[in-house]
Amino acid sequence: MSLPEIPATTKAGHVTVSRVFMALIILVSAVVGGVAASFLPLGDVPLAIAEGYVQLTVDGSGTFQADSGPAALVPADVWWTDSDGRDHVGGRPSCLWDEQDKGNENKGSRVEAGYRWMKTPSGGSYPLVAWLKCP
Repeated sequence: MSLPEIPATTKAGHVTVSRVFMALIILVSAVVGGVAASFLPLGDVPLAIAEGYVQLTVDGSGTFQADSGPAALVPADVWWTDSDGRDHVGGRPSCLWDEQDKGNENKGSRVEAGYRWMKTPSGGSYPLVAWLKCP
């Protein structure tokens, strides 16, 4: 049994490959590259999840102090999940505001929070809360 010959000629260090074989190499490379790229975590940013205490100010921003971890900045329009499991973007999390507590906008509460470290152009970094869950 002999192997099929691939049309190639060697002349002074040059290799000639047929157009069909070159097209096959390109096609296989594109398929392998596409499959590999589909498994890349593009857009996915894992969050560190921690329990702790959050305190918001009147403008809606604030700080989160993890039980065992860093203090993190909470932006005013944070993504949050209420105690019924519904997701919200912006507004004041229900565990941090109660219509009956008018005048007490600085109310704090224990929550579960997801945060990640943000890099600054100067090379530093700081933790930023991207999600809160009310108990």
